Amino acid sequence: MVGEDTASGGKPTASANRRLAARSCDMNDTSNHALQNPRHRVLTATWHALLTLASAPLWDRVVPAPPPLRVHPGEGPSSMHPHDAAIRPVLTRYAAVLQVPMSLHTARNRYSPPAGADAVHVHNFALPTPPTVFGAWPRVRLVDLPLAHGIPLKSGVHRALAPGTQLGRGSPILDGDGHVVGEHLGGNLYCLFDLLGQQPAWVPMLLRRHLDCGVPCLLPRLAAERGLSAERVRDGLRHLREETETLMRACRATLRQASREAYVLACREGVAEDLRLLHSEITFLEDGVEEMARRVTADTRRLREGDLRLRTLQGRADGGEGGGRELERLQAVPGVCQASVQDGRISLTTAPILVEHAGRPYRLGRFQVDLHFNGDVRMRNLTNRLGPYDHPHIHQGRPCLGSIREGIAKLLGEFQFVAAAEVLVDFLHTVNPADWRLAVSQWPEAAREADRGFLATT
Repeated sequence: MVGEDTASGGKPTASANRRLAARSCDMNDTSNHALQNPRHRVLTATWHALLTLASAPLWDRVVPAPPPLRVHPGEGPSSMHPHDAAIRPVLTRYAAVLQVPMSLHTARNRYSPPAGADAVHVHNFALPTPPTVFGAWPRVRLVDLPLAHGIPLKSGVHRALAPGTQLGRGSPILDGDGHVVGEHLGGNLYCLFDLLGQQPAWVPMLLRRHLDCGVPCLLPRLAAERGLSAERVRDGLRHLREETETLMRACRATLRQASREAYVLACREGVAEDLRLLHSEITFLEDGVEEMARRVTADTRRLREGDLRLRTLQGRADGGEGGGRELERLQAVPGVCQASVQDGRISLTTAPILVEHAGRPYRLGRFQVDLHFNGDVRMRNLTNRLGPYDHPHIHQGRPCLGSIREGIAKLLGEFQFVAAAEVLVDFLHTVNPADWRLAVSQWPEAAREADRGFLATT
Protein backbone atom coordinates (compact mmCIF):
# COMPACT_ATOMS: atom_id res chain seq x y z
CA MET A 1 0.00 0.00 0.00
CA VAL A 2 1.41 3.33 -1.07
CA GLY A 3 1.91 5.87 1.77
CA GLU A 4 -0.22 8.99 1.78
CA ASP A 5 -0.09 12.43 3.44
CA THR A 6 -2.36 12.63 6.48
CA ALA A 7 -3.37 15.35 8.89
CA SER A 8 -3.49 14.87 12.69
CA GLY A 9 -6.03 12.13 13.48
CA GLY A 10 -5.11 9.99 10.42
CA LYS A 11 -7.36 11.71 7.85
CA PRO A 12 -5.91 12.57 4.41
CA THR A 13 -5.56 16.31 3.84
CA ALA A 14 -7.19 18.14 0.93
CA SER A 15 -3.83 18.69 -0.77
CA ALA A 16 -3.01 14.98 -0.40
CA ASN A 17 -6.37 14.11 -1.92
CA ARG A 18 -5.67 16.29 -4.94
CA ARG A 19 -2.20 14.75 -5.45
CA LEU A 20 -3.76 11.31 -5.08
CA ALA A 21 -6.36 12.13 -7.73
CA ALA A 22 -3.65 13.22 -10.17
CA ARG A 23 -1.58 10.05 -9.66
CA SER A 24 -4.65 7.79 -9.90
CA CYS A 25 -5.79 9.38 -13.18
CA ASP A 26 -2.54 8.22 -14.81
CA MET A 27 -2.97 4.70 -13.46
CA ASN A 28 -6.61 4.61 -14.53
CA ASP A 29 -5.79 5.57 -18.12
CA THR A 30 -3.57 2.47 -18.38
CA SER A 31 -6.25 0.23 -16.87
CA ASN A 32 -8.88 1.63 -19.24
CA HIS A 33 -6.74 0.77 -22.26
CA ALA A 34 -6.29 -2.72 -20.85
CA LEU A 35 -10.03 -3.17 -20.46
CA GLN A 36 -10.64 -1.93 -24.02
CA ASN A 37 -8.04 -4.27 -25.56
CA PRO A 38 -9.66 -7.66 -26.40
CA ARG A 39 -6.33 -9.44 -25.90
CA HIS A 40 -6.43 -8.61 -22.21
CA ARG A 41 -9.99 -9.76 -21.52
CA VAL A 42 -9.04 -13.33 -20.60
CA LEU A 43 -6.24 -12.11 -18.36
CA THR A 44 -8.59 -9.57 -16.78
CA ALA A 45 -11.24 -12.23 -16.06
CA THR A 46 -8.58 -14.49 -14.55
CA TRP A 47 -7.22 -11.65 -12.44
CA HIS A 48 -10.65 -10.80 -11.04
CA ALA A 49 -11.34 -14.47 -10.32
CA LEU A 50 -8.17 -14.52 -8.22
CA LEU A 51 -9.21 -11.29 -6.49
CA THR A 52 -12.63 -12.76 -5.70
CA LEU A 53 -10.96 -15.80 -4.18
CA ALA A 54 -8.60 -13.59 -2.16
CA SER A 55 -11.44 -11.47 -0.81
CA ALA A 56 -13.52 -14.43 0.43
CA PRO A 57 -13.14 -15.52 4.08
CA LEU A 58 -11.16 -18.69 4.64
CA TRP A 59 -13.49 -20.36 7.13
CA ASP A 60 -16.88 -18.66 6.98
CA ARG A 61 -19.55 -19.58 4.46
CA VAL A 62 -19.47 -17.17 1.51
CA VAL A 63 -22.81 -15.39 1.00
CA PRO A 64 -23.31 -14.39 -2.63
CA ALA A 65 -23.92 -10.73 -3.39
CA PRO A 66 -27.48 -9.75 -4.38
CA PRO A 67 -28.10 -9.19 -8.10
CA PRO A 68 -27.54 -5.58 -9.22
CA LEU A 69 -30.49 -3.22 -9.58
CA ARG A 70 -30.56 -2.21 -13.26
CA VAL A 71 -32.77 0.23 -15.18
CA HIS A 72 -32.83 1.15 -18.87
CA PRO A 73 -33.69 4.43 -20.66
CA GLY A 74 -37.44 4.81 -21.10
CA GLU A 75 -38.21 2.03 -18.63
CA GLY A 76 -41.63 2.49 -17.00
CA PRO A 77 -42.51 2.05 -13.32
CA SER A 78 -42.22 -1.49 -12.02
CA SER A 79 -42.83 -3.30 -8.79
CA MET A 80 -40.12 -2.31 -6.32
CA HIS A 81 -38.66 -4.11 -3.40
CA PRO A 82 -38.64 -2.00 -0.20
CA HIS A 83 -34.87 -1.43 -0.40
CA ASP A 84 -35.19 -0.28 -4.04
CA ALA A 85 -37.84 2.38 -3.38
CA ALA A 86 -35.31 5.19 -2.75
CA ILE A 87 -32.82 4.12 -5.46
CA ARG A 88 -34.80 3.05 -8.52
CA PRO A 89 -36.49 6.45 -9.20
CA VAL A 90 -33.08 8.18 -9.21
CA LEU A 91 -31.52 5.63 -11.57
CA THR A 92 -34.60 5.74 -13.83
CA ARG A 93 -34.41 9.54 -14.03
CA TYR A 94 -30.70 9.61 -14.92
CA ALA A 95 -31.10 6.77 -17.43
CA ALA A 96 -33.95 8.66 -19.14
CA VAL A 97 -32.07 11.97 -19.35
CA LEU A 98 -28.64 10.58 -20.28
CA GLN A 99 -29.98 7.70 -22.43
CA VAL A 100 -27.61 5.32 -20.67
CA PRO A 101 -28.60 2.22 -18.65
CA MET A 102 -27.89 2.57 -14.93
CA SER A 103 -27.19 -0.14 -12.36
CA LEU A 104 -26.45 -0.34 -8.64
CA HIS A 105 -24.21 -3.12 -7.28
CA THR A 106 -24.12 -4.14 -3.60
CA ALA A 107 -21.11 -6.18 -2.48
CA ARG A 108 -21.06 -8.52 0.52
CA ASN A 109 -17.35 -8.16 1.32
CA ARG A 110 -16.74 -4.61 -0.03
CA TYR A 111 -15.19 -5.98 -3.22
CA SER A 112 -17.11 -5.41 -6.45
CA PRO A 113 -15.32 -6.16 -9.75
CA PRO A 114 -15.70 -3.46 -12.41
CA ALA A 115 -18.37 -4.16 -15.02
CA GLY A 116 -18.27 -3.36 -18.74
CA ALA A 117 -19.12 -0.09 -20.42
CA ASP A 118 -22.66 -1.20 -21.35
CA ALA A 119 -24.03 1.04 -18.56
CA VAL A 120 -23.09 3.37 -15.73
CA HIS A 121 -22.44 1.00 -12.84
CA VAL A 122 -22.63 2.36 -9.28
CA HIS A 123 -20.98 0.19 -6.59
CA ASN A 124 -22.09 0.92 -3.02
CA PHE A 125 -19.45 0.87 -0.25
CA ALA A 126 -17.03 -1.19 -2.35
CA LEU A 127 -13.71 -1.11 -4.19
CA PRO A 128 -12.56 -2.61 -7.51
CA THR A 129 -9.90 -4.50 -5.51
CA PRO A 130 -10.39 -6.46 -2.25
CA PRO A 131 -10.03 -4.22 0.84
CA THR A 132 -9.12 -7.33 2.86
CA VAL A 133 -7.23 -10.50 2.02
CA PHE A 134 -9.16 -13.68 2.86
CA GLY A 135 -11.47 -11.59 5.02
CA ALA A 136 -8.77 -11.20 7.71
CA TRP A 137 -5.85 -8.99 6.65
CA PRO A 138 -7.03 -5.40 5.95
CA ARG A 139 -5.37 -3.82 2.94
CA VAL A 140 -7.52 -0.65 3.07
CA ARG A 141 -8.37 0.93 6.40
CA LEU A 142 -11.59 2.71 7.34
CA VAL A 143 -11.60 6.44 8.08
CA ASP A 144 -14.16 8.77 9.61
CA LEU A 145 -16.26 10.67 7.06
CA PRO A 146 -18.79 12.86 8.91
CA LEU A 147 -19.96 14.60 5.69
CA ALA A 148 -20.30 13.41 2.11
CA HIS A 149 -21.40 15.78 -0.67
CA GLY A 150 -22.28 18.31 2.05
CA ILE A 151 -24.75 15.93 3.71
CA PRO A 152 -24.16 14.65 7.27
CA LEU A 153 -23.77 10.87 7.42
CA LYS A 154 -25.72 8.84 9.94
CA SER A 155 -24.01 8.19 13.27
CA GLY A 156 -22.60 4.66 13.31
CA VAL A 157 -22.58 4.48 9.49
CA HIS A 158 -20.09 7.30 8.90
CA ARG A 159 -16.99 5.17 8.21
CA ALA A 160 -15.56 5.15 4.69
CA LEU A 161 -12.89 3.23 2.80
CA ALA A 162 -9.68 5.22 2.80
CA PRO A 163 -8.47 6.62 -0.55
CA GLY A 164 -5.31 5.05 -1.94
CA THR A 165 -3.31 4.03 -5.03
CA GLN A 166 -3.22 0.27 -4.64
CA LEU A 167 -2.99 -1.76 -7.83
CA GLY A 168 -6.36 -1.79 -9.58
CA ARG A 169 -7.84 1.20 -7.72
CA GLY A 170 -9.82 3.79 -9.65
CA SER A 171 -9.38 7.54 -9.88
CA PRO A 172 -10.68 9.51 -6.86
CA ILE A 173 -13.96 11.46 -6.93
CA LEU A 174 -13.93 14.53 -4.69
CA ASP A 175 -17.01 16.27 -3.34
CA GLY A 176 -17.39 20.02 -2.94
CA ASP A 177 -15.48 19.97 0.37
CA GLY A 178 -12.44 18.21 -1.13
CA HIS A 179 -13.17 14.84 0.53
CA VAL A 180 -12.56 11.66 -1.48
CA VAL A 181 -16.03 10.08 -1.49
CA GLY A 182 -15.69 7.69 -4.46
CA GLU A 183 -13.67 6.39 -7.37
CA HIS A 184 -14.30 5.92 -11.08
CA LEU A 185 -12.90 3.15 -13.21
CA GLY A 186 -14.06 2.65 -16.80
CA GLY A 187 -17.84 2.91 -16.69
CA ASN A 188 -17.95 2.23 -12.94
CA LEU A 189 -18.58 4.65 -10.08
CA TYR A 190 -17.53 3.39 -6.65
CA CYS A 191 -19.01 4.86 -3.46
CA LEU A 192 -16.51 4.66 -0.59
CA PHE A 193 -19.17 5.07 2.13
CA ASP A 194 -22.35 3.14 2.90
CA LEU A 195 -24.88 5.08 0.86
CA LEU A 196 -27.77 2.67 1.51
CA GLY A 197 -27.26 2.77 5.29
CA GLN A 198 -27.98 6.50 5.61
CA GLN A 199 -31.17 8.24 6.66
CA PRO A 200 -33.91 7.32 4.14
CA ALA A 201 -34.58 10.96 3.28
CA TRP A 202 -30.91 11.53 2.34
CA VAL A 203 -30.27 8.35 0.29
CA PRO A 204 -31.71 9.72 -3.01
CA MET A 205 -29.92 13.05 -2.52
CA LEU A 206 -26.57 11.35 -1.82
CA LEU A 207 -26.96 9.13 -4.89
CA ARG A 208 -27.88 12.09 -7.11
CA ARG A 209 -24.92 14.17 -5.96
CA HIS A 210 -22.60 11.17 -6.34
CA LEU A 211 -23.79 10.74 -9.94
CA ASP A 212 -23.50 14.49 -10.58
CA CYS A 213 -19.84 14.36 -9.49
CA GLY A 214 -18.94 11.01 -11.06
CA VAL A 215 -20.71 10.81 -14.43
CA PRO A 216 -18.65 13.69 -15.94
CA CYS A 217 -15.55 11.56 -15.29
CA LEU A 218 -17.06 8.80 -17.44
CA LEU A 219 -17.81 10.98 -20.45
CA PRO A 220 -14.77 9.93 -22.54
CA ARG A 221 -15.47 6.25 -21.97
CA LEU A 222 -19.23 6.59 -22.62
CA ALA A 223 -18.61 8.58 -25.79
CA ALA A 224 -16.15 5.96 -27.08
CA GLU A 225 -18.13 2.84 -26.16
CA ARG A 226 -21.74 3.99 -26.74
CA GLY A 227 -21.28 6.74 -29.30
CA LEU A 228 -22.93 9.38 -27.10
CA SER A 229 -22.59 13.08 -27.79
CA ALA A 230 -20.46 14.60 -25.04
CA GLU A 231 -22.21 17.96 -25.45
CA ARG A 232 -25.62 16.34 -25.11
CA VAL A 233 -24.55 14.45 -22.00
CA ARG A 234 -23.15 17.66 -20.48
CA ASP A 235 -26.46 19.47 -21.10
CA GLY A 236 -28.33 16.60 -19.48
CA LEU A 237 -25.98 16.60 -16.50
CA ARG A 238 -26.40 20.37 -16.08
CA HIS A 239 -30.17 19.93 -16.05
CA LEU A 240 -29.89 17.06 -13.56
CA ARG A 241 -27.62 19.07 -11.26
CA GLU A 242 -30.12 21.93 -11.17
CA GLU A 243 -32.86 19.41 -10.46
CA THR A 244 -30.76 17.91 -7.65
CA GLU A 245 -30.26 21.27 -5.97
CA THR A 246 -33.99 22.04 -6.20
CA LEU A 247 -34.78 18.68 -4.59
CA MET A 248 -32.11 19.33 -1.95
CA ARG A 249 -33.75 22.61 -0.95
CA ALA A 250 -37.15 20.92 -0.76
CA CYS A 251 -35.70 18.03 1.27
CA ARG A 252 -33.99 20.40 3.70
CA ALA A 253 -37.23 22.38 4.10
CA THR A 254 -39.16 19.16 4.79
CA LEU A 255 -36.59 18.02 7.35
CA ARG A 256 -36.60 21.47 9.01
CA GLN A 257 -40.39 21.29 9.27
CA ALA A 258 -40.18 17.77 10.71
CA SER A 259 -37.53 18.94 13.20
CA ARG A 260 -39.70 21.92 14.15
CA GLU A 261 -42.69 19.65 14.74
CA ALA A 262 -40.56 17.22 16.74
CA TYR A 263 -39.27 20.13 18.83
CA VAL A 264 -42.79 21.41 19.50
CA LEU A 265 -43.93 17.90 20.44
CA ALA A 266 -40.95 17.48 22.77
CA CYS A 267 -41.72 20.84 24.38
CA ARG A 268 -45.35 19.86 24.88
CA GLU A 269 -44.35 16.54 26.38
CA GLY A 270 -41.90 18.35 28.64
CA VAL A 271 -44.58 20.80 29.78
CA ALA A 272 -47.00 17.92 30.41
CA GLU A 273 -44.36 16.15 32.49
CA ASP A 274 -43.67 19.36 34.43
CA LEU A 275 -47.39 19.76 35.09
CA ARG A 276 -47.61 16.20 36.35
CA LEU A 277 -44.62 16.72 38.64
CA LEU A 278 -46.02 20.02 39.92
CA HIS A 279 -49.40 18.44 40.67
CA SER A 280 -47.63 15.64 42.56
CA GLU A 281 -45.48 18.13 44.45
CA ILE A 282 -48.47 20.33 45.35
CA THR A 283 -50.39 17.29 46.62
CA PHE A 284 -47.37 16.22 48.68
CA LEU A 285 -46.94 19.72 50.13
CA GLU A 286 -50.65 20.01 50.89
CA ASP A 287 -50.50 16.70 52.75
CA GLY A 288 -47.53 17.98 54.71
CA VAL A 289 -49.21 21.29 55.53
CA GLU A 290 -52.37 19.52 56.66
CA GLU A 291 -50.32 17.20 58.85
CA MET A 292 -48.67 20.23 60.45
CA ALA A 293 -52.12 21.81 60.94
CA ARG A 294 -53.30 18.64 62.69
CA ARG A 295 -50.27 18.78 64.93
CA VAL A 296 -50.96 22.45 65.73
CA THR A 297 -54.57 21.53 66.56
CA ALA A 298 -53.51 18.59 68.76
CA ASP A 299 -50.84 20.63 70.53
CA THR A 300 -53.28 23.52 71.06
CA ARG A 301 -55.86 21.13 72.44
CA ARG A 302 -53.32 19.57 74.79
CA LEU A 303 -52.32 23.06 75.87
CA ARG A 304 -55.95 23.97 76.59
CA GLU A 305 -56.58 20.72 78.45
CA GLY A 306 -53.47 21.29 80.51
CA ASP A 307 -54.64 24.79 81.28
CA LEU A 308 -58.09 23.46 82.33
CA ARG A 309 -56.54 20.85 84.60
CA LEU A 310 -54.26 23.49 86.08
CA ARG A 311 -57.21 25.79 86.82
CA THR A 312 -59.18 22.87 88.28
CA LEU A 313 -56.34 21.98 90.60
CA GLN A 314 -56.12 25.63 91.56
CA GLY A 315 -59.85 25.59 92.41
CA ARG A 316 -61.03 27.73 89.49
CA ALA A 317 -64.18 26.74 87.56
CA ASP A 318 -64.30 26.40 83.76
CA GLY A 319 -66.05 29.38 82.19
CA GLY A 320 -66.90 27.52 78.91
CA GLU A 321 -70.41 27.26 77.55
CA GLY A 322 -72.32 24.04 76.96
CA GLY A 323 -72.21 22.14 73.66
CA GLY A 324 -75.86 22.88 72.90
CA ARG A 325 -75.40 26.63 72.95
CA GLU A 326 -72.23 26.25 70.79
CA LEU A 327 -74.24 24.44 68.07
CA GLU A 328 -76.91 27.16 68.16
CA ARG A 329 -74.23 29.82 67.75
CA LEU A 330 -72.88 27.92 64.71
CA GLN A 331 -76.30 27.92 63.08
CA ALA A 332 -76.52 31.65 63.72
CA VAL A 333 -73.30 32.43 61.81
CA PRO A 334 -74.18 34.59 58.74
CA GLY A 335 -74.20 32.48 55.61
CA VAL A 336 -74.71 29.15 57.47
CA CYS A 337 -78.05 27.42 56.91
CA GLN A 338 -77.50 24.25 58.90
CA ALA A 339 -75.02 22.86 61.44
CA SER A 340 -74.72 19.28 62.65
CA VAL A 341 -72.24 16.99 64.42
CA GLN A 342 -71.49 13.56 62.92
CA ASP A 343 -68.59 11.11 62.57
CA GLY A 344 -66.12 13.17 64.55
CA ARG A 345 -66.69 16.41 62.67
CA ILE A 346 -68.93 19.48 62.60
CA SER A 347 -70.69 19.82 59.26
CA LEU A 348 -71.98 23.22 58.08
CA THR A 349 -74.14 23.86 55.02
CA THR A 350 -73.93 27.39 53.58
CA ALA A 351 -76.38 29.55 51.68
CA PRO A 352 -75.63 30.13 47.95
CA ILE A 353 -72.31 31.93 47.64
CA LEU A 354 -72.08 34.86 45.21
CA VAL A 355 -68.85 36.71 44.43
CA GLU A 356 -68.13 39.70 42.22
CA HIS A 357 -65.07 40.02 40.01
CA ALA A 358 -64.32 42.68 37.38
CA GLY A 359 -67.82 44.13 37.86
CA ARG A 360 -69.60 40.81 37.18
CA PRO A 361 -71.35 38.60 39.80
CA TYR A 362 -70.74 34.85 39.71
CA ARG A 363 -72.78 32.10 41.36
CA LEU A 364 -70.45 29.58 43.06
CA GLY A 365 -73.22 27.55 44.74
CA ARG A 366 -73.80 26.00 48.15
CA PHE A 367 -70.96 24.47 50.14
CA GLN A 368 -70.58 21.84 52.84
CA VAL A 369 -67.85 22.80 55.30
CA ASP A 370 -66.52 19.96 57.46
CA LEU A 371 -64.53 20.91 60.59
CA HIS A 372 -62.81 17.75 61.85
CA PHE A 373 -61.86 17.55 65.49
CA ASN A 374 -58.31 16.56 64.49
CA GLY A 375 -57.84 19.89 62.67
CA ASP A 376 -58.64 18.90 59.05
CA VAL A 377 -60.85 21.20 56.98
CA ARG A 378 -62.78 20.00 53.92
CA MET A 379 -65.06 22.19 51.78
CA ARG A 380 -67.20 20.60 49.04
CA ASN A 381 -69.35 22.38 46.47
CA LEU A 382 -72.82 20.82 46.57
CA THR A 383 -74.35 22.46 43.49
CA ASN A 384 -71.84 24.02 41.06
CA ARG A 385 -68.69 21.92 41.14
CA LEU A 386 -66.48 22.17 37.99
CA GLY A 387 -64.65 18.87 37.64
CA PRO A 388 -62.14 18.62 40.51
CA TYR A 389 -62.62 22.32 41.38
CA ASP A 390 -65.13 23.27 44.09
CA HIS A 391 -64.08 26.94 44.22
CA PRO A 392 -61.35 29.07 42.62
CA HIS A 393 -59.27 28.30 45.73
CA ILE A 394 -60.50 24.74 46.47
CA HIS A 395 -59.31 21.62 44.59
CA GLN A 396 -60.94 18.26 45.33
CA GLY A 397 -62.32 19.50 48.61
CA ARG A 398 -58.97 20.81 49.89
CA PRO A 399 -58.98 24.59 50.44
CA CYS A 400 -55.85 26.61 49.83
CA LEU A 401 -56.09 28.58 53.06
CA GLY A 402 -52.70 30.26 52.73
CA SER A 403 -51.78 32.45 55.71
CA ILE A 404 -54.97 31.69 57.67
CA ARG A 405 -54.34 27.94 57.88
CA GLU A 406 -52.36 28.17 61.11
CA GLY A 407 -55.00 30.41 62.70
CA ILE A 408 -57.80 27.99 61.74
CA ALA A 409 -55.81 25.09 63.22
CA LYS A 410 -55.39 26.96 66.50
CA LEU A 411 -59.10 27.87 66.66
CA LEU A 412 -60.08 24.24 66.11
CA GLY A 413 -57.58 23.16 68.75
CA GLU A 414 -59.22 25.52 71.23
CA PHE A 415 -62.71 24.28 70.23
CA GLN A 416 -63.59 27.76 68.96
CA PHE A 417 -65.72 26.39 66.12
CA VAL A 418 -67.88 29.53 65.79
CA ALA A 419 -64.86 31.76 65.13
CA ALA A 420 -63.43 29.18 62.70
CA ALA A 421 -66.76 28.98 60.85
CA GLU A 422 -66.94 32.76 60.48
CA VAL A 423 -63.40 32.87 59.02
CA LEU A 424 -64.13 30.01 56.59
CA VAL A 425 -67.43 31.50 55.37
CA ASP A 426 -65.58 34.73 54.72
CA PHE A 427 -62.91 32.68 52.85
CA LEU A 428 -65.64 31.29 50.54
CA HIS A 429 -66.62 34.85 49.61
CA THR A 430 -63.05 35.78 48.66
CA VAL A 431 -61.37 35.22 45.27
CA ASN A 432 -57.82 36.32 44.47
CA PRO A 433 -56.68 36.14 40.81
CA ALA A 434 -53.04 35.81 41.91
CA ASP A 435 -53.66 32.57 43.82
CA TRP A 436 -56.70 30.85 42.33
CA ARG A 437 -56.51 27.37 40.86
CA LEU A 438 -59.33 28.04 38.36
CA ALA A 439 -60.59 31.45 37.19
CA VAL A 440 -63.90 32.49 38.74
CA SER A 441 -65.16 33.36 35.25
CA GLN A 442 -65.58 29.61 34.65
CA TRP A 443 -68.59 29.62 36.98
CA PRO A 444 -71.98 30.88 35.70
CA GLU A 445 -72.81 34.54 35.99
CA ALA A 446 -75.60 35.45 38.38
CA ALA A 447 -78.47 37.77 37.57
CA ARG A 448 -78.71 40.19 40.47
CA GLU A 449 -82.50 40.17 40.43
CA ALA A 450 -82.99 36.38 40.24
CA ASP A 451 -80.24 35.04 42.52
CA ARG A 452 -80.01 35.49 46.22
CA GLY A 453 -77.00 34.99 48.33
CA PHE A 454 -74.13 36.75 50.01
CA LEU A 455 -72.38 38.94 47.49
CA ALA A 456 -68.75 39.72 48.04
CA THR A 457 -66.18 41.53 45.91
CA THR A 458 -62.63 40.55 45.17
